[in-house]
Amino acid sequence: MEVAQTLVRAVMRAFYTTPEILVIEALVTHSALRDDELAYLMKMNLKDLHRLCAGLRDARFLVVHTRPEMQQGKTRPSNRTYYYIDYRQTIDAIKWRVYKTDKDMQGVVQPADESKEYACPRCHAQWTQLEVLDSVGPLGFTCGRCGTVLERSREQEAPGHHQLSRMNNQFKFMTDMLQEVDKAVVPECSFDKAIAAARPIVREATHEVLASIPVDTGLNKPSAVKGLANVGPKSMQVTIMDGGDEQERLEERKRKERMLRENALPSWITDSSVPVIHQPLEPADADDDQPQQPAKRVKLEPAVKAEPDAGAAVSVKVELDEDEDELEFEDVV
Repeated sequence: MEVAQTLVRAVMRAFYTTPEILVIEALVTHSALRDDELAYLMKMNLKDLHRLCAGLRDARFLVVHTRPEMQQGKTRPSNRTYYYIDYRQTIDAIKWRVYKTDKDMQGVVQPADESKEYACPRCHAQWTQLEVLDSVGPLGFTCGRCGTVLERSREQEAPGHHQLSRMNNQFKFMTDMLQEVDKAVVPECSFDKAIAAARPIVREATHEVLASIPVDTGLNKPSAVKGLANVGPKSMQVTIMDGGDEQERLEERKRKERMLRENALPSWITDSSVPVIHQPLEPADADDDQPQQPAKRVKLEPAVKAEPDAGAAVSVKVELDEDEDELEFEDVV
């Protein structure tokens, strides 16, 4: 654990700013801190502290945890933010950064046939080994411009390799500690373990805050939406019945008849309110051969006289169903 803490501190001092270094130092010392406690140590407001810790969270140097807490004198809990370091996650992030930087640096290295290995000390012209093969003097390769003997510069021999070697020298402290970390076992760090090993902060009397206790968020907490629990049948029963049972069919028919009677419409809906006059029917033993009188229809028609001052008249006409002469009556005034 000490090797992991030393590695994290060394990397922060090498690549990050002073406020970020102080945040990690405080978390390494106190194991876990609430946002207001860390702001008290950093002498910062919460808004600036959250912005500063957001960058470290994205770089995997710290972990943000939120839990509800109840303060004294309040009736509802509020969410409080805590910060702690997950050393396994941070070490993996450091390994990835070193690997990615090394691969990017190797891409800058120029091929050997393109690097200019010779330089002229007089005109500062640079030449590749292939270009100076045809200009050889008694003292060595000569410049094609001024004829001066060329010098071989190791810095210009392979500039990409030179930068890669410089990077390896600068990252040597990290690679050595990463090898030591791989040999050791870094314990798993969770919020519960970090808050259990947290070192309390002693505040001044002028900066005291109300004490708060965590709220139990177990699985037995009742749901806020009513009716979601205990839905659906508790058990299911399947009964297979034989359709040939006469008694059961009779009971089913009686049940349907009873339902029809119960759901029948009232008489004031089914019966008409207009009175109906029923005529007596002729006896069944009457002589069927006797011709029956045709039915008569009475039609009232208005009759208009030629005189303009005469009143309206109504004529009564009796029509027969058969082809008989229509009986006309005089107009009734």
